[in-house]
Amino acid sequence: MAVLPVLPLASPLRGHQASFFEEVQAGFLRASGVELLSKTPEEVGREPLPALLFLTGGTEHMALSFAASVPRKPLLLLAHSAHNSLAAALEALAALQEEGRKAWLLPQSLAAELPLYAQVADLARKLLGKRLGLVGNPSPWLVASSPDPAALREKLGLELILIPVDRVLERRAWVQAKTAVEGRAQGVGEAERVMAASVYEALRAIVAEEELFAFTIACFELLPYGCTACWALARLSDEGIPAGCEGDVPALVALVLGQLLGGRPGFLANPVEVDLKRERLLLAHCTVPFSLTEDFLLRTHFESGMGLAVGGQVRPGPYTLVRFGGKRLEKGFFVEGTVLGESPGREDLCRTQAWFKMPKGALARLLREPLGNHHVLIPGHHRRVLSLFHAAFLAD
Repeated sequence: MAVLPVLPLASPLRGHQASFFEEVQAGFLRASGVELLSKTPEEVGREPLPALLFLTGGTEHMALSFAASVPRKPLLLLAHSAHNSLAAALEALAALQEEGRKAWLLPQSLAAELPLYAQVADLARKLLGKRLGLVGNPSPWLVASSPDPAALREKLGLELILIPVDRVLERRAWVQAKTAVEGRAQGVGEAERVMAASVYEALRAIVAEEELFAFTIACFELLPYGCTACWALARLSDEGIPAGCEGDVPALVALVLGQLLGGRPGFLANPVEVDLKRERLLLAHCTVPFSLTEDFLLRTHFESGMGLAVGGQVRPGPYTLVRFGGKRLEKGFFVEGTVLGESPGREDLCRTQAWFKMPKGALARLLREPLGNHHVLIPGHHRRVLSLFHAAFLAD
């Protein structure tokens, strides 16, 4: 059962507030399956999405006073169908909107939407205090993919930890590669398997040392040392550690949200071909979590022709294509669609390739208003929750 902390607001003219709250609480629970938990102003104020429950009319000033105590936070206003609750909520919402505040009103008659808001609140709550690692610098070609780290902290409560690539190389130099790199291979041998295992163990150690929830690595900075991180990123992603490529922070945020939403990793990839007639997009990259594949082959890294990469056949089914953009991640692109069962198998692209079927018009929008290169495929349909999450916490 989903739960949502709320601050009950009631006029002093209405007695027996505790029992009255229980009546309203029961009504919302029946209508939505979400249990409202009565909390103090201080407790609700610490929530990323504070929720106010208007038990009665005459509570507008209480709502605005609370809103002033959390000036940067979005607000959720809940109302029921008696005791002038809705009237008070409408008055308060109008005043908040005049102040330019982000706020949403959900009357009990629309309580079926409450699980969505509870999920968004829970998602934001889980992000608070998470440490994300940036190993190396964003790749120089990602000219639109380097947001201000302060935005991650201010908007989402995330900390971006800067880690030099040298730490990976130093770790790898003395670690003993004990992890087995198994699977069918083409063009790679035992030396490449040992290299991939050593990079994995070096990154795994750094994740533990820095207490990282997720990280992205400037993997091309490893190439001069004969190393690739493709296999390591696939393995770590399957272990519940979102791991991204090329120092792309917006893509890492998408991977993190995907992990928190469904408990599964995402596929970070380059858009490489558009098929406007059939409304589909070809995505490709040299790593993919093994759990998202039906089969895979160990190959060399595409651009360099060296090291070890993963050529996987992405499992077909429903996915959400995600991209955040802008210097403060104020832009977003979220599209639900289907990964098709076709396997292009092209030798002029990164090793893992997948066709993604999109709704009509979505591909044209991607071409018209791009937010950058890398996009992330998250298993399942998550457009509504990601859109609301972005509107609440990232959109300016």
